[in-house]
Amino acid sequence: MKTNLLSAAAALCAVVMPALSASAQTTGEITCRFNPAKVILPSSQYTPNEPYEADVWVINEGRRYNGELYNFVFGIPEPDMEDRDWYDPAYELTDGLYEWQVATAPFSSDEYYKDHKSFRWVEAEIMGEIYMRRTFTLESLPAGAIYLACGHDDGPSEWYINGVKVHSITDGWNNGEYILLTDDQKALLKVGQPNVIAVHVHQNWGGAFADCGLYEADMELTTHLLPTKEKGTWPAKYYLLNYTADLAQAEAANWASLEEDESDWINGVGPFSSEHDTFLGTDWPSFVRPMLVRRHFNLSATDLATAQSTGRVVIGCSYDENPVMYLNGTRIWSASGWNDNNYAEITLNEAQRALLREGDNVLAVSLTDGGGSGHIDYGIKLVTPYDPSGILLPTADKATLSADTRIFNLHGQYMGTSTEGLPRGIYVRGGQKLVLGQ
Repeated sequence: MKTNLLSAAAALCAVVMPALSASAQTTGEITCRFNPAKVILPSSQYTPNEPYEADVWVINEGRRYNGELYNFVFGIPEPDMEDRDWYDPAYELTDGLYEWQVATAPFSSDEYYKDHKSFRWVEAEIMGEIYMRRTFTLESLPAGAIYLACGHDDGPSEWYINGVKVHSITDGWNNGEYILLTDDQKALLKVGQPNVIAVHVHQNWGGAFADCGLYEADMELTTHLLPTKEKGTWPAKYYLLNYTADLAQAEAANWASLEEDESDWINGVGPFSSEHDTFLGTDWPSFVRPMLVRRHFNLSATDLATAQSTGRVVIGCSYDENPVMYLNGTRIWSASGWNDNNYAEITLNEAQRALLREGDNVLAVSLTDGGGSGHIDYGIKLVTPYDPSGILLPTADKATLSADTRIFNLHGQYMGTSTEGLPRGIYVRGGQKLVLGQ
């Protein structure tokens, strides 16, 4: 857009950054999400209609809450004849001052928990301990990640899988807590043999709860089409306007379109900020000047088909202030004010995804001057289902997949399109597993 207004604005810019490539560098990352519907081993919190049995050992002396004893553990079960601790998978239940007993979840101070009668190991204001051993056999394990449901009320508390501590907390309560097991922790689980999850929960005051369970993770592959500052600074074209009122004239001139002539735009490095803070890539005098920013990214035919079918297209934006965002010239989102260091997350709807095209795309944003500090950091990513066996879930027809030259390793990481320098191994290209490399 070669208007007098924008040409004048360019002339007033104090610093012209060196030219940078505007092409997007995409990387693939695997992310996990907890899904209570993917049950491996039910918990009381997330699968209440499948109560489970466990061996439990309880200290309950009827001691009412005493602040001087906050977080004080009153005792632990005796070691067995072989000097094995209570969490050892081979531990023989050994009675001492208190006896082990078989009880059925939920383990709560409430009479009923999620409509199921509780094993009430303490009442609400009574201090005590529960130790639990849950034995189970798995017929199989998922190829992907696993979450451990580890609800507790209160702490200190800890969880063991086959004798190895995998999680602990020192204080507080969270009935819905869950953690993602590491690869090493997942490897503790055995198939076709007994497993033991051992749990200890301490009760201070208020409600009491102890729980455990296993759930298969939802796994997704995230491709950063335009990364935010989390991945480093990013190249962009920008304009500084004279007045906020000039934004209407710029919009009328369709400044955010793909057809915009960028020859008189300034090359900059985002994020943009008026202060020397985490967002400073290029200085923006936001106290007095509105700004326009353009970022380009490329979509392959496969990415486009994915974006318009099974994939989610998500924009992240931290702003100050009053951003208006455009995809290939069409306004898709706006916000009032600012969101400090937070990020708005915008998932494109079907009509907005239809604006995407194969090849070059532009994601642009305008911001007003606010009479104060300002910043902008934004990006766009493509999120697709991921099969942890190493095969990306189908998102396009066979012809489109076969034309896709992108190479991923079995962890879903993007390795480029060339086999040159690639270590010999199993990779995924065009939706198929292949032996590639040297």
